[in-house]
Amino acid sequence: MASRQPMEQPAETADARTRILQAALEVFASKGYAQASTREICQRAGANVAGIHYYFGDKASLYKELMQIPEHMVRPPEILDETDTSLEAGLQAWYSHVMTFVLETYGGSHMRLLFLREQVDPSGLLDVDRVGIIGLYHEQLVRFLKRHLGIEETDSALNQLAITLVGMAMMFYVERAAIRQLTPGLMESEADLEAVVERMVCHAIAAVEAERKQRE
Repeated sequence: MASRQPMEQPAETADARTRILQAALEVFASKGYAQASTREICQRAGANVAGIHYYFGDKASLYKELMQIPEHMVRPPEILDETDTSLEAGLQAWYSHVMTFVLETYGGSHMRLLFLREQVDPSGLLDVDRVGIIGLYHEQLVRFLKRHLGIEETDSALNQLAITLVGMAMMFYVERAAIRQLTPGLMESEADLEAVVERMVCHAIAAVEAERKQRE
């Protein structure tokens, strides 16, 4: 009996998988998961239409792979939980950690848009709890602020303060392209970003002190 010949694999180039991922990122970001088509993704990638099935299995698996979050993005800086960390040092560490994502090449603006789409219109495919990830950062910041404001209970005003402090950094992450057009040179390099963080820490300290006065 003749031996069974192995199935012929799709004729993809060595970097086809990477090109499909990049094309999928662009299409998912612009159209959302539901409206994106595998045919359009493969056409944009210049790949065989069987490429998605060969490398990822199906459209859902491709989307899930794109949405994998680097481990360091879900680990807030531990220094904020140390009781002897000063207000300035804690905020410096927190903003330095969060703002590193602004310069990262993890998908660029398309990835930021895709994350926003998933927040507004969840695909229902992801196992990762996005609220849980945001909650890690928010809850850590709230604990830190409670210590420095000398309060025991978390109230709406404290939550608002924490959200405000997070929002200062989030604007730079979500609207990086617009900010670069409005203020060229503000955050093109690590040195630029360090200067932005220094000012952000000053603004955050002022906000915390204003909250302290409100509570007197």
